[in-house]
Amino acid sequence: MDLEYNSLAQRENQYIVGREAELERFSSMLAAEHGGSRASVLHIYGTGGLGKSTYLRLCRELSVDRGCWFVLMDSRDFVHTEDEFCSALLNQLTRQNSNGKARVTGGESARERALDWIEQASTERRVIIALDTFEEMIDMEAWMRDRFIPWLPKGTVVLSAGRHPLKGGWITSPVWRELISQLRLPPLDKEECLKYTRLCGIQDAEQMESIWIRSKGHPLTLSLAVASYAYEGELSKHSEVDWFGELASLWLKEYPDRELRSVVEAASVLRRFDQELLSFVMEKEIDAQVVDKLKSLSFVHKSVNGWQLHDLMSEITSCQLKDRAPKLYKRYIERSAIYYAEAILTAAGNKGMAWEIGELFRYAGIKVLKAMARDNTTSYSYYWETVTESSLQDVFRYIEWREQCTEGIFGMETDPDTGEQFVLEYSVEALRYNFSGVDVRALFQKAPESLKLLRDREGRVHALAVIIPIHSETLPLLEEDPLCRPYLSALSAEERSKLEAPRDRPSGWFMRSMDFIDLMNSSARSQGVYLIYAHMCSGGLFVCSPYPSEISSRIYPELGFCIVDNAWHDYYAGFDQTPTYAIDTRGSKLRLFLEGLLKQAGIRWQQAPPIPLPETRGTRMADLMKQFTNREQEVIELVLSGCSNAEVANKLYISEVTVKKHLKSIYAKLGINTRTQLASKMMAESG
Repeated sequence: MDLEYNSLAQRENQYIVGREAELERFSSMLAAEHGGSRASVLHIYGTGGLGKSTYLRLCRELSVDRGCWFVLMDSRDFVHTEDEFCSALLNQLTRQNSNGKARVTGGESARERALDWIEQASTERRVIIALDTFEEMIDMEAWMRDRFIPWLPKGTVVLSAGRHPLKGGWITSPVWRELISQLRLPPLDKEECLKYTRLCGIQDAEQMESIWIRSKGHPLTLSLAVASYAYEGELSKHSEVDWFGELASLWLKEYPDRELRSVVEAASVLRRFDQELLSFVMEKEIDAQVVDKLKSLSFVHKSVNGWQLHDLMSEITSCQLKDRAPKLYKRYIERSAIYYAEAILTAAGNKGMAWEIGELFRYAGIKVLKAMARDNTTSYSYYWETVTESSLQDVFRYIEWREQCTEGIFGMETDPDTGEQFVLEYSVEALRYNFSGVDVRALFQKAPESLKLLRDREGRVHALAVIIPIHSETLPLLEEDPLCRPYLSALSAEERSKLEAPRDRPSGWFMRSMDFIDLMNSSARSQGVYLIYAHMCSGGLFVCSPYPSEISSRIYPELGFCIVDNAWHDYYAGFDQTPTYAIDTRGSKLRLFLEGLLKQAGIRWQQAPPIPLPETRGTRMADLMKQFTNREQEVIELVLSGCSNAEVANKLYISEVTVKKHLKSIYAKLGINTRTQLASKMMAESG
């Protein structure tokens, strides 16, 4: 398989034109003395479809030829936290450790283990860490600058590719300006475009000129134009308006299979897909051969979490589907939300479900508290950034601003469905309680992930959230906090002992405060709701005791919070009794929350009960099970009990890839292709 892949890759390279200057730039970095004074960064940027991912692939081949370690990661394949990034990096690193020369030892954290691996590997070869779709890592840029890149061994190269140039802290510091090289990936010039058309067998001078003029040197558009020419025999003379969309449609005509076209449309709604997800969303069994055809399309590529369409192809196809069949598009969105809700429920709080939680919110939308989070059109203009050393001063400046602020908040919001109005009113004195009694430095030392700043794309701060994980290291701080202490005091000794969790698996979270510069900015508020949901879906406790305003007394009960008995307090001046709210999504309680979330989104969720494992005492069943290994039988049992691949992996202490390999073997032995067919087969044999 590797030989076949390498052969195909070499064949594809014969069709790559241009980029010599850009590759020479990277080559010169490799030629620099191994073990230079520090790690260096090369950032490639340009609009979608310019070939950034192709450039990274060429850099990988160049690096491997020179004996370097090259690790390629896509920012969309891991959740944007320190642990998840470092775990994903470590997985990629150890995959290359086939000869066992670099041992993974070192500290307890994922970052320490990854850095230890890189440190050992760098004694033998130069290490290159490549990060694709870097524009989606904006929420981790401060962490990259403060805690990751500075700790990399000398001579390490960080190669990033994104749609935008690096800005903010990357260029305001003279030290970082020394370390960073930025390179814009330009469109291909005329000669390069003509060379590509000739390589693809087009000899008609008029058509070659037309392709050059109308593609404007955009590589993906150029590829689509050539593909449409190969299909039609000539380029249409239509208006240049939305020409890319026209070409995308023409490209799909290469595949007259109607079923395949419908699967492409469904896949365009999904950021990642596989056979199981497509079958669920489309509500019918998608044959493995159709999925294989889909994977073979040139605008489809593999990712860690499945397969995906090229960004531009996905955008165009999903927009066309939405315009052509809005009800079908909406159904795909609803089914996608249900799929991820069931995945979250199956995992029951598994640490690795942050990806699925994010996808659930993406498809369900924010419709709980529609009046408070009704404007989500610009939500991607904001992002929550975990505070690091370089941004800690921004926290102190924010708190100082809040303490000196002389204006309160007053506004009205309206439920778009019912017309009901809600008053948002906080006095200056009420707002100052948000950070009163918060020991920022102690929190930063014990649990820096507690502090999050909401920024816009220009780096401006719009909000500060303090959400403290509850575990053995933070409990002493929480016991001293005037808002959390009443809750802890109300617990029984047994309940209190359950909070003594390890740092990497907190028992819950205490939301100390969430403060917005402009509370009437509904887009920023939407991000606050997302942040709350992310913690609520993680299968733990979520506790808070907000200032008793009119709106807070409405919000938290609607979210599903309950008032904790014997946890009232009088910390807020003017209020003798303020409640403490808590929601518990541990175990079966998580389903109730997810049901409420989907109901508020207008989605009806009727989850089928897990399929029970049939008795295996019958003769036919016993004979059937003999063909499977012991491990395969364990996988079958867990799958039939309703476990996802990730859950099976966790229960058997194996990788998810290994689970998929076992399932592939099981399916082959039974002559089937899906989980549903597996359940049907087993039920039939047990009868």
